[in-house]
Amino acid sequence: MSRRRKVLTATGVGLVLALSVIGSGLWYHLARKGPPAIFDDPETHFKYGALGLKPGFPYYLWTVMPEVFPDLLPTSGGWEVFGMIDEGRGYPIGFAKQTVGFPALSPNCALCHTGRYRTSATAEPVIVPGAPAGALDFQAFNTFVFAAANDPRFRSDVLLPAIEARFDLSWSERLVYRYVLLPTVGKTLRQQQQGAAWMNTRPTAGHGRFDAFNLFKISVLGLADDGTVGTSDYPPLWDQGAREGQYLHWNGSGNSLREDDLMSVYPLNQGPSGFLEESFDRVTAYLYNLPSATFPFAIDAETAARGQVTYETHCASCHAFDGDRVGQVTAQTEVGTDPAFLEMWSEAFVDRLKSINSPPFAFPGLRRTDGYLNVPLDGAWMRAPYLHNGSVPGMVDLLSPEAARPAIFHRGSEIYNPDKMGFQSSVAGPGTSEYDTSIRGNSNVGHTYGVDLSEEEKRDLLEFLKTL
Repeated sequence: MSRRRKVLTATGVGLVLALSVIGSGLWYHLARKGPPAIFDDPETHFKYGALGLKPGFPYYLWTVMPEVFPDLLPTSGGWEVFGMIDEGRGYPIGFAKQTVGFPALSPNCALCHTGRYRTSATAEPVIVPGAPAGALDFQAFNTFVFAAANDPRFRSDVLLPAIEARFDLSWSERLVYRYVLLPTVGKTLRQQQQGAAWMNTRPTAGHGRFDAFNLFKISVLGLADDGTVGTSDYPPLWDQGAREGQYLHWNGSGNSLREDDLMSVYPLNQGPSGFLEESFDRVTAYLYNLPSATFPFAIDAETAARGQVTYETHCASCHAFDGDRVGQVTAQTEVGTDPAFLEMWSEAFVDRLKSINSPPFAFPGLRRTDGYLNVPLDGAWMRAPYLHNGSVPGMVDLLSPEAARPAIFHRGSEIYNPDKMGFQSSVAGPGTSEYDTSIRGNSNVGHTYGVDLSEEEKRDLLEFLKTL
C-alpha cells in the first residue's frame, strides 16, 4: 500500500472514530433515557411523578432563568412569583424531574391541581393536593419564558456561566449545552411563542385560571383560531371515584373518567410515544380515592344543622352526590352564567377530538352541550372563587343578587376568609391579579339560586356548606 493511501486510510479511520465519539456524546447528552420519575408514596407520585418519558425543559437552565432575567419577572423572586409551590426539592410541585439526554422537568397534573391556603397572613401555608391551583398564573409564566427566549441575554455565553456556577458540567456536557442544547431551546421557545400568538388577542387569564382548551384546540391540534374565549378555573380533582358515571368538565363534555383524564393529559404527551400509562394509572387511582379538603376553621354545629335543611330543600338536587340532577347539564339559558366557554367548545373542536385514535388516547364519548354541569360541592370552601370562570370571589357573594356581587376584585391570595367562604379578594398586591367582570368571558351573572333566601337562611346554609 502506498504511503499516500495509508495516510488516507488512517485519516478515514480517524474521522470515523471521531464521528462515532461525537455521535455517542450527542446521544448520551441529548437522547439517552434514564429511569422515569416514579415514587412509591401515592401523594408524592401525584406531585412529582412522570406521565411521559420525553425531553423536557432543561433543569439546569430552569434553575438559573429567574436570576439571569430578574427584570422580566412580574415581581422579585424565583418561580414562586407565578404561584408555583416549591417544597424544597429545587423544583415545584407539578413537575417530574428525569433524564432524557439531560436532566429536565416535565409538567404533570399536580401543577394546576394542587392548591394552598393560609388561615391568616402570618400562618404557614397548607398544601392541598387535588385542589384548584388558585395562586398559579400560568399565562404569566408563559409570558416570562417567551420574553426570556427573545432577550439578547438568552445565549450560551451568558447562560452557561450561570449554570456552571451551580452545577459541575463535564467537558462534553459543556460543549453540548453551549453549541446544541441552549441554542435549540431558545429556538424552540420562540417557535412555541408563535404557536401561542392567539393568547395575545384574549383577555389576560390571571391567577387560578387558564384558557386550556383553546391551547389544546389551536396550539396542539392546529385548528383555526375562531376568536372564542375559553378561560376557566382549574377544577378540583378529589373524589373522582364518586363521580363515576357522571358527566365531567365544566360543560359536561363526557361521562367517562378515563377518557376525561386521558384528554387532560394528551396536550402534555401528544400521543402514545413515551407515554407512561402505568404511572398515569397510579395518579388516577390516587385521585379516585382522594378525599376532599376539610374546612380548617371551627364550624357551628347547630347553625350547620339548620343549614342542612335549607341545602336539602334548595341545593341538593343539583349538588348532592345523590341528587337527581347532579352530574347533569343545566342549559345556559336557564343558569344564566357567562356563555363564552360553551362557544369555545365548538363542533369542529369536538369532531377533531373524536377523530383521535392513538390508544390509549381516544375520545369517542365526547359531546358538545348547551350548558354547564351541576357539580357536587365536596370541598366547596376550597373551590373559591366560584362559577366556571371564577367570577364570584366568595360564597357570600354567590348567594347575593347579581348587582351586589363585586364587579372588580383580586385573585391569587392564599389567605382564607371563613366568614366570606372565599380567599381574600379586596386587596391588591404581589401575587394577585385584578379580575374585571366587564371583560369578555368574565361575567359574574347567573346562578341566582338562593339569592332570595333570608339572611338567616343564607348564614345557616353557608355554615353547612363548610362541612362538605
